[in-house]
Amino acid sequence: MSEQPRQLPPPSNPALLPVLATVTWAAAVVAVSGVISLLTDRDVIDYPDAGPLLGVAMVVAAGVLTWFGCWRGVRASAPWAVALLTALGSFAAFVVVGAVGYGAIRASGAWMLLAAAHFALSPFVLAAAALSFLAAVGTWALSRPRR
Repeated sequence: MSEQPRQLPPPSNPALLPVLATVTWAAAVVAVSGVISLLTDRDVIDYPDAGPLLGVAMVVAAGVLTWFGCWRGVRASAPWAVALLTALGSFAAFVVVGAVGYGAIRASGAWMLLAAAHFALSPFVLAAAALSFLAAVGTWALSRPRR
């Protein structure tokens, strides 16, 4: 009887790790936002006329930038510059999408500037940007070959 040759698993898809990191980032943003909301007794989007989709649009925009940062981080030799740019991009996405979205709802440029300042100082946005930094560093660390 001859033994069957041992088959190796197929190579993993290089885009899978950044996707999983981004999905984990999104779940962590929801969880951390809930905890911050409970601790500060504040709504995540505290403009009552903003509607239900403004926060979702903000997270989706920052999620795209987080995925891109994780994807670039896998190919980097050190994670710090990519992770910092990912966090800054995520922060900017939250602020810009929030300000433009709320400015469009209110149909006023003055409200857009007020919303930009409001979102820039929000602990929810700062926490999500910090989580983007951690996602990029974590993706880089998990993509390193094991010794």
